[in-house]
Amino acid sequence: MPSIKLFYNKEMNRGFIENVEKNALSANIEIVQLKYSNGENTSSMAVSEGASGVIIRREGNRYFALTANHVISELEDVDKTEIVVMGYDDLDYNDTLNMPGQVKGIANYYKQFPKSVVEYTNTKYDLALISFISDKVYTTLPLAEAVPKFGDKVASISNPYGKRNIVTAGKISSKKLWLFKDEAGKTQYPNVKHSGMISAGSSGSALLNENLEIVGINLGGNENLFHQFISGMAMPIDRIRDFLEEAEN
Repeated sequence: MPSIKLFYNKEMNRGFIENVEKNALSANIEIVQLKYSNGENTSSMAVSEGASGVIIRREGNRYFALTANHVISELEDVDKTEIVVMGYDDLDYNDTLNMPGQVKGIANYYKQFPKSVVEYTNTKYDLALISFISDKVYTTLPLAEAVPKFGDKVASISNPYGKRNIVTAGKISSKKLWLFKDEAGKTQYPNVKHSGMISAGSSGSALLNENLEIVGINLGGNENLFHQFISGMAMPIDRIRDFLEEAEN
């Protein structure tokens, strides 16, 4: 993220960002794919860069979270994919390398985290509902009733560029829904645009209003020719509610 823009963003929205960091941050999760491949005489496991999600419900020690469908979709060139969930307070492997008693090997490290269950997905929304079991206490964020309007303040909690728990704020910058194409250009999702800075790794993260309610799930963004952030694209809350209603039926 351009440092000048990020600094300006923080200064203009300091109170909002601090409120999110204090009261909503622990609902942020990192989603990591463990991809297994088998050759003729060898086998290997690759670890994805990680993406984002947000916890919306708890039943006992099982948490339910929203993310983007493309975050958890399996790849064609792997034999098996496991999806693990890291809480906001869990460290990435590289952050623990110099710690005593560190688990040896990146594969063994990520295997210690809860495996997720994919409860429901739908490419029409590019959304997924997952669940995982944990005895830790995490925040669950409520869903907003109203779709955010042009000019409304919003904040994103995500894990961009390999960083963790980054909060950015901005405003809804679209007066109407915009069609956002998937990578293949086959499906177009009606999204809202916003100016809260996100990047690679932010897919599946929460877009919040000033009441710390979920008003969207970030699916991607737009860049200029210099690969600088222009706008984020999020699935709006009315379609999230439609998605969750379909998941229950």
